Amino acid sequence: MKAFSLLVALMALSSLGGNGNGSMNLREKAIDTDRPNGWYYVTSGKQDSLSAEPIVSTKEFAAVELDSFQNEQNKEMVYLIVGRVKDSSVKTWADATEQSIGKHIGFVYRNKVICYPRVNARIESGNFSISSTEAAEMKALYKEIQEEILNAEINREHNQAWEDARKVRESITDSTFLKTKRPMSDDAIGPYNYQTGFLEDRAYNRTVYVIAIDRAKKHLSVKNNQLVLNLKSGAEINIAEDMYQYITRLFVDWNKWVKEGKFKIIKTEEGYYDIEPTPQKKKN
Repeated sequence: MKAFSLLVALMALSSLGGNGNGSMNLREKAIDTDRPNGWYYVTSGKQDSLSAEPIVSTKEFAAVELDSFQNEQNKEMVYLIVGRVKDSSVKTWADATEQSIGKHIGFVYRNKVICYPRVNARIESGNFSISSTEAAEMKALYKEIQEEILNAEINREHNQAWEDARKVRESITDSTFLKTKRPMSDDAIGPYNYQTGFLEDRAYNRTVYVIAIDRAKKHLSVKNNQLVLNLKSGAEINIAEDMYQYITRLFVDWNKWVKEGKFKIIKTEEGYYDIEPTPQKKKN
């Protein structure tokens, strides 16, 4: 994060570790109800001196960075998480900080007040800073926030990918040529990227693959209780050759499962062949 953003956050929120007025340290007061991690109004004379609901929770954070510096007065190391709330929460944060000018707000992590800085100005940028001298605690909080941000990003990406795939499915006709966005494979239609967690192009690939299978099923026949695909290439049903080869291997597996008695061949209401699991006898 740029030094300017850090400076703005520190200037807007001062008295980072304490309350600056000699009153009871909020960290000495137990929080008697579970609260989401996030920023809260500090109220006076109300139970644990925090608002019941957060101003913004960590789920509303867009980005964070971890930094540290040495306090020149007592030589202690101070650890900072500097970040920004999501665009959708910028106005909420700005209004809350304006309402709290001259007062304190508290950051809660695992039902403990980490810091409760004094607000000096309305923060239009969405920036904030969380501070503590507890290194392990701050590193754990930083990691947790990073995971929340990543999970939120993954969920958004997944939802958008499936919405786009739904629109693609609605636009496909019998004459539409079907091709995955990369060479057909188990990974191309897998649930997600196992390294990053992102769906990437798999929603699209799985959508066209399912439609391609339906096209191929219409060309199946049965001989000696085995499925026979009466096609010679993908071009005959307007699908890419790599997907056609993948589907033919799938039908080979289906026949194997039928031979093993795990599945049986059925005829669907639409009039083409498919397979379904065979009820297995329970072992005594």
